[in-house]
Amino acid sequence: MKKIIAICCLLATSLGSYAQKFVPELKNGTVMTATAIVGGQEFPLALKIISATAPVSIGWAVDGYGEGSFEMSEKAFSSGSELLQVTQPALGATKLSDTQSFSLISKDAFKTLTDTKAFTYGGAKFKIKTPESAAIKVNGKDVDTFHVLTEDGKQELWILNNAAFPLVIQSVGQATDIIISEIK
Repeated sequence: MKKIIAICCLLATSLGSYAQKFVPELKNGTVMTATAIVGGQEFPLALKIISATAPVSIGWAVDGYGEGSFEMSEKAFSSGSELLQVTQPALGATKLSDTQSFSLISKDAFKTLTDTKAFTYGGAKFKIKTPESAAIKVNGKDVDTFHVLTEDGKQELWILNNAAFPLVIQSVGQATDIIISEIK
């Protein structure tokens, strides 16, 4: 009887750990493989976290076009209120305004999302989609995200469940949509 109980406990523990979703570590030097979608056309996109602390800087590279980076101030990283809307980024370094973020939402917006299950960004109110949609995969593993969409259903974001760095893993309805498939 004790053996059966022990086996049941082991099975329950292994199933519980199997169901856990992946939260990748994001730090200086983290490289992400992504696809950018602009006007229905897909482009391979490489992203790299140059600085994970303010000022946050994310580098980008598109084969055949060039490379650059987006720099977000401490204020933008903390309390920014809109995603940068760009279809063709400028080469080199681009400093964003104190209200803009690139490829992530601000820490304040993330806190509001976790507290109220909704937040406003770029003038649009996002709410958690229920029922939960299919899992998003990064590195072949289910990633722990919040799937949110606007009230009109035209914009969707999958935001990494990471208060320190709330990365947008996937987007729909932005000027440039991004799908991150690998994080190293």
